[in-house]
Amino acid sequence: MADGSSIINVSASGLPSQSEDRAYAFCLGTQILQNPASDPRDGTLSFKVVTELFDVSQGGNTVGTTAIGLATADNISSVATWASSQEISDNGATYEVYAVSFAEDAVESSLVNVAIAGASVDTLAKNRTASGVDVVVNTINCTAHGYQAGDAVAIASGSIPSPLATGVTYFVIPSGVDKIALALTRAAALSGFGSEIDLNTAESPIFLESDDVFVIARDGVSGNVNVTRNGAVISSGLVTTSETLRPFFWTRESSNSASIPVFKEIKVSGAS
Repeated sequence: MADGSSIINVSASGLPSQSEDRAYAFCLGTQILQNPASDPRDGTLSFKVVTELFDVSQGGNTVGTTAIGLATADNISSVATWASSQEISDNGATYEVYAVSFAEDAVESSLVNVAIAGASVDTLAKNRTASGVDVVVNTINCTAHGYQAGDAVAIASGSIPSPLATGVTYFVIPSGVDKIALALTRAAALSGFGSEIDLNTAESPIFLESDDVFVIARDGVSGNVNVTRNGAVISSGLVTTSETLRPFFWTRESSNSASIPVFKEIKVSGAS
Protein backbone atom coordinates (compact mmCIF):
# COMPACT_ATOMS: atom_id res chain seq x y z
CA MET A 1 0.00 0.00 0.00
CA ALA A 2 1.26 3.50 -0.80
CA ASP A 3 2.16 6.04 1.86
CA GLY A 4 -0.92 7.06 3.79
CA SER A 5 -3.14 6.49 6.77
CA SER A 6 -4.27 3.07 7.87
CA ILE A 7 -7.42 1.68 9.42
CA ILE A 8 -5.09 0.21 12.03
CA ASN A 9 -2.00 2.19 12.95
CA VAL A 10 1.39 0.67 12.20
CA SER A 11 3.48 3.67 13.23
CA ALA A 12 3.50 6.45 15.80
CA SER A 13 0.18 8.08 16.63
CA GLY A 14 -0.75 11.50 15.30
CA LEU A 15 -1.24 13.13 11.91
CA PRO A 16 0.95 12.13 8.97
CA SER A 17 3.26 14.60 7.28
CA GLN A 18 1.91 16.48 4.28
CA SER A 19 3.60 14.09 1.84
CA GLU A 20 1.76 11.21 3.51
CA ASP A 21 -1.61 12.95 3.62
CA ARG A 22 -3.62 10.39 1.72
CA ALA A 23 -6.99 8.82 2.34
CA TYR A 24 -7.90 5.16 2.62
CA ALA A 25 -11.32 3.74 1.81
CA PHE A 26 -13.13 0.44 1.68
CA CYS A 27 -16.13 -0.49 -0.44
CA LEU A 28 -18.35 -3.44 0.37
CA GLY A 29 -19.51 -4.80 -2.98
CA THR A 30 -20.57 -2.95 -6.10
CA GLN A 31 -24.05 -1.85 -5.04
CA ILE A 32 -24.62 -0.90 -1.41
CA LEU A 33 -27.82 0.94 -0.43
CA GLN A 34 -29.18 0.97 -3.95
CA ASN A 35 -30.93 3.81 -5.72
CA PRO A 36 -34.27 4.07 -3.88
CA ALA A 37 -36.08 4.95 -7.11
CA SER A 38 -35.17 1.66 -8.75
CA ASP A 39 -35.26 -0.63 -5.72
CA PRO A 40 -36.96 1.03 -2.71
CA ARG A 41 -35.60 -0.19 0.58
CA ASP A 42 -34.17 1.27 3.76
CA GLY A 43 -30.41 1.17 3.98
CA THR A 44 -28.20 1.59 7.04
CA LEU A 45 -24.55 1.65 8.06
CA SER A 46 -24.12 1.14 11.81
CA PHE A 47 -20.93 1.12 13.88
CA LYS A 48 -19.30 1.76 17.25
CA VAL A 49 -16.27 3.96 17.97
CA VAL A 50 -13.19 3.07 20.04
CA THR A 51 -12.74 6.51 21.59
CA GLU A 52 -9.39 5.83 23.29
CA LEU A 53 -7.62 5.68 19.92
CA PHE A 54 -7.95 9.42 19.17
CA ASP A 55 -5.36 11.94 20.34
CA VAL A 56 -5.33 14.65 17.64
CA SER A 57 -7.83 17.53 17.73
CA GLN A 58 -9.12 19.70 14.91
CA GLY A 59 -9.59 23.41 15.59
CA GLY A 60 -13.21 24.44 15.84
CA ASN A 61 -14.47 20.86 16.06
CA THR A 62 -16.29 21.23 12.73
CA VAL A 63 -14.64 18.24 11.10
CA GLY A 64 -12.71 15.21 12.31
CA THR A 65 -9.42 13.51 11.56
CA THR A 66 -11.25 10.25 10.87
CA ALA A 67 -14.60 9.59 9.24
CA ILE A 68 -16.95 6.79 8.28
CA GLY A 69 -19.98 7.10 6.07
CA LEU A 70 -21.63 6.73 2.69
CA ALA A 71 -20.70 8.26 -0.65
CA THR A 72 -21.61 7.98 -4.29
CA ALA A 73 -19.46 5.87 -6.60
CA ASP A 74 -17.85 8.92 -8.21
CA ASN A 75 -16.56 10.17 -4.89
CA ILE A 76 -15.45 6.75 -3.70
CA SER A 77 -13.32 6.44 -6.84
CA SER A 78 -11.54 9.74 -6.07
CA VAL A 79 -11.22 9.27 -2.31
CA ALA A 80 -7.42 9.60 -2.35
CA THR A 81 -7.76 13.30 -3.22
CA TRP A 82 -10.23 14.16 -0.47
CA ALA A 83 -9.51 16.97 1.98
CA SER A 84 -10.97 16.93 5.49
CA SER A 85 -12.41 20.44 5.20
CA GLN A 86 -14.25 19.66 1.97
CA GLU A 87 -15.91 16.31 1.27
CA ILE A 88 -16.00 15.18 4.89
CA SER A 89 -17.86 18.34 5.94
CA ASP A 90 -20.38 18.03 3.10
CA ASN A 91 -24.11 17.72 3.81
CA GLY A 92 -24.55 15.77 0.60
CA ALA A 93 -25.33 18.80 -1.54
CA THR A 94 -21.93 19.32 -3.16
CA TYR A 95 -20.03 16.05 -3.06
CA GLU A 96 -22.81 13.55 -2.23
CA VAL A 97 -20.89 12.40 0.83
CA TYR A 98 -22.68 11.53 4.10
CA ALA A 99 -20.09 11.16 6.83
CA VAL A 100 -19.72 11.16 10.60
CA SER A 101 -16.25 12.33 11.59
CA PHE A 102 -14.35 12.08 14.86
CA ALA A 103 -11.34 13.75 16.50
CA GLU A 104 -10.15 14.49 20.01
CA ASP A 105 -12.15 17.47 21.27
CA ALA A 106 -10.28 20.75 20.74
CA VAL A 107 -11.13 21.99 24.26
CA GLU A 108 -11.33 18.86 26.42
CA SER A 109 -8.84 16.11 25.55
CA SER A 110 -10.75 13.46 27.52
CA LEU A 111 -13.63 13.76 25.03
CA VAL A 112 -13.97 12.86 21.37
CA ASN A 113 -15.87 15.33 19.22
CA VAL A 114 -18.48 14.16 16.71
CA ALA A 115 -19.00 16.29 13.59
CA ILE A 116 -21.52 16.02 10.75
CA ALA A 117 -21.92 18.30 7.72
CA GLY A 118 -19.36 20.79 8.99
CA ALA A 119 -20.79 21.18 12.49
CA SER A 120 -20.04 19.72 15.91
CA VAL A 121 -23.09 17.72 16.99
CA ASP A 122 -22.03 15.66 20.00
CA THR A 123 -19.17 14.35 22.14
CA LEU A 124 -18.10 10.92 23.36
CA ALA A 125 -16.18 10.22 26.55
CA LYS A 126 -12.88 8.41 26.34
CA ASN A 127 -12.32 5.46 28.69
CA ARG A 128 -13.14 6.25 32.30
CA THR A 129 -12.16 4.74 35.65
CA ALA A 130 -14.92 4.81 38.25
CA SER A 131 -14.00 4.23 41.88
CA GLY A 132 -16.34 4.33 44.84
CA VAL A 133 -19.90 2.98 44.88
CA ASP A 134 -22.78 4.29 47.02
CA VAL A 135 -25.27 1.43 47.37
CA VAL A 136 -27.79 3.70 49.12
CA VAL A 137 -28.34 6.01 46.13
CA ASN A 138 -26.88 3.63 43.48
CA THR A 139 -24.22 6.06 42.25
CA ILE A 140 -20.64 5.47 41.13
CA ASN A 141 -17.90 8.07 41.57
CA CYS A 142 -16.42 9.02 38.20
CA THR A 143 -14.53 12.31 38.34
CA ALA A 144 -15.21 14.73 35.44
CA HIS A 145 -16.98 11.91 33.62
CA GLY A 146 -18.17 13.95 30.63
CA TYR A 147 -21.18 11.70 30.06
CA GLN A 148 -24.58 12.95 28.95
CA ALA A 149 -27.89 11.37 29.86
CA GLY A 150 -28.46 8.31 27.70
CA ASP A 151 -24.84 7.74 26.70
CA ALA A 152 -24.08 4.04 26.30
CA VAL A 153 -21.19 2.44 28.19
CA ALA A 154 -19.84 -1.04 28.78
CA ILE A 155 -17.70 -2.34 31.63
CA ALA A 156 -14.39 -3.46 30.16
CA SER A 157 -12.94 -4.88 33.39
CA GLY A 158 -12.40 -4.17 37.07
CA SER A 159 -14.01 -5.10 40.37
CA ILE A 160 -17.65 -5.08 39.40
CA PRO A 161 -20.52 -4.40 41.83
CA SER A 162 -23.51 -6.74 41.66
CA PRO A 163 -25.61 -7.00 39.49
CA LEU A 164 -23.43 -5.25 36.87
CA ALA A 165 -21.43 -7.37 34.43
CA THR A 166 -19.05 -7.15 31.50
CA GLY A 167 -20.46 -7.61 28.01
CA VAL A 168 -23.63 -5.63 28.77
CA THR A 169 -24.58 -2.20 27.42
CA TYR A 170 -25.66 0.28 30.11
CA PHE A 171 -26.96 3.83 29.78
CA VAL A 172 -25.71 6.72 31.89
CA ILE A 173 -27.70 8.83 34.33
CA PRO A 174 -25.40 11.73 35.28
CA SER A 175 -25.46 12.94 38.87
CA GLY A 176 -23.48 16.16 38.67
CA VAL A 177 -20.08 16.17 37.00
CA ASP A 178 -18.44 13.53 39.20
CA LYS A 179 -21.03 10.79 39.73
CA ILE A 180 -23.18 8.56 37.55
CA ALA A 181 -25.82 5.89 37.84
CA LEU A 182 -26.56 3.25 35.22
CA ALA A 183 -29.80 2.10 33.60
CA LEU A 184 -30.65 -0.86 31.40
CA THR A 185 -32.26 1.20 28.62
CA ARG A 186 -31.78 4.64 27.15
CA ALA A 187 -35.39 5.49 27.93
CA ALA A 188 -34.83 4.62 31.58
CA ALA A 189 -31.66 6.73 31.68
CA LEU A 190 -33.52 9.73 30.26
CA SER A 191 -36.18 9.26 32.94
CA GLY A 192 -33.52 9.96 35.55
CA PHE A 193 -33.20 8.71 39.10
CA GLY A 194 -35.80 6.18 40.09
CA SER A 195 -35.02 4.18 36.95
CA GLU A 196 -31.41 3.33 37.78
CA ILE A 197 -30.01 -0.16 38.46
CA ASP A 198 -30.08 -1.04 42.16
CA LEU A 199 -26.49 -1.77 43.19
CA ASN A 200 -26.12 -4.45 45.86
CA THR A 201 -22.35 -4.38 46.47
CA ALA A 202 -19.66 -1.71 46.40
CA GLU A 203 -16.69 -3.19 44.53
CA SER A 204 -14.44 -0.92 42.46
CA PRO A 205 -12.55 0.30 40.48
CA ILE A 206 -14.68 -0.12 37.39
CA PHE A 207 -13.24 0.51 33.93
CA LEU A 208 -15.81 1.98 31.53
CA GLU A 209 -15.70 2.40 27.76
CA SER A 210 -18.07 3.96 25.25
CA ASP A 211 -20.59 1.55 23.74
CA ASP A 212 -22.71 3.96 21.67
CA VAL A 213 -24.20 2.75 18.39
CA PHE A 214 -24.20 5.19 15.48
CA VAL A 215 -26.42 4.60 12.45
CA ILE A 216 -26.32 6.40 9.11
CA ALA A 217 -29.67 5.59 7.52
CA ARG A 218 -31.19 6.31 4.15
CA ASP A 219 -34.96 6.06 3.78
CA GLY A 220 -35.85 3.58 1.08
CA VAL A 221 -38.62 5.72 -0.40
CA SER A 222 -37.61 9.37 -0.01
CA GLY A 223 -33.85 8.82 -0.05
CA ASN A 224 -33.45 11.09 3.00
CA VAL A 225 -30.29 10.48 5.05
CA ASN A 226 -30.30 10.78 8.86
CA VAL A 227 -27.79 9.93 11.58
CA THR A 228 -28.72 8.53 15.00
CA ARG A 229 -26.82 7.78 18.19
CA ASN A 230 -28.40 5.09 20.36
CA GLY A 231 -31.62 5.61 18.41
CA ALA A 232 -31.77 9.39 18.94
CA VAL A 233 -31.43 11.63 15.86
CA ILE A 234 -28.28 13.78 15.95
CA SER A 235 -28.41 14.92 12.32
CA SER A 236 -31.32 15.11 9.91
CA GLY A 237 -32.17 16.74 6.63
CA LEU A 238 -28.98 15.75 4.83
CA VAL A 239 -29.48 16.38 1.12
CA THR A 240 -31.24 13.57 -0.70
CA THR A 241 -29.51 11.64 -3.48
CA SER A 242 -31.02 9.07 -5.80
CA GLU A 243 -27.67 7.47 -6.57
CA THR A 244 -26.32 4.22 -5.21
CA LEU A 245 -24.27 4.78 -2.04
CA ARG A 246 -21.23 2.87 -0.84
CA PRO A 247 -19.64 2.79 2.62
CA PHE A 248 -16.18 4.22 3.19
CA PHE A 249 -13.57 4.81 5.87
CA TRP A 250 -11.33 7.89 5.67
CA THR A 251 -8.56 9.02 8.00
CA ARG A 252 -5.62 11.38 8.38
CA GLU A 253 -4.83 10.27 11.93
CA SER A 254 -2.89 7.21 12.91
CA SER A 255 -4.64 5.65 15.87
CA ASN A 256 -3.14 4.79 19.25
CA SER A 257 -3.12 1.05 18.53
CA ALA A 258 -1.36 -1.21 16.08
CA SER A 259 -4.01 -3.90 16.44
CA ILE A 260 -7.37 -2.38 17.48
CA PRO A 261 -9.60 -0.91 14.72
CA VAL A 262 -10.93 2.62 15.25
CA PHE A 263 -14.44 1.47 14.29
CA LYS A 264 -15.96 -1.84 15.36
CA GLU A 265 -19.15 -3.83 14.91
CA ILE A 266 -19.69 -2.31 11.46
CA LYS A 267 -22.96 -3.56 9.98
CA VAL A 268 -24.65 -2.81 6.67
CA SER A 269 -28.30 -3.49 5.90
CA GLY A 270 -30.13 -2.97 2.63
CA ALA A 271 -27.05 -4.08 0.71
CA SER A 272 -27.15 -6.04 -2.52
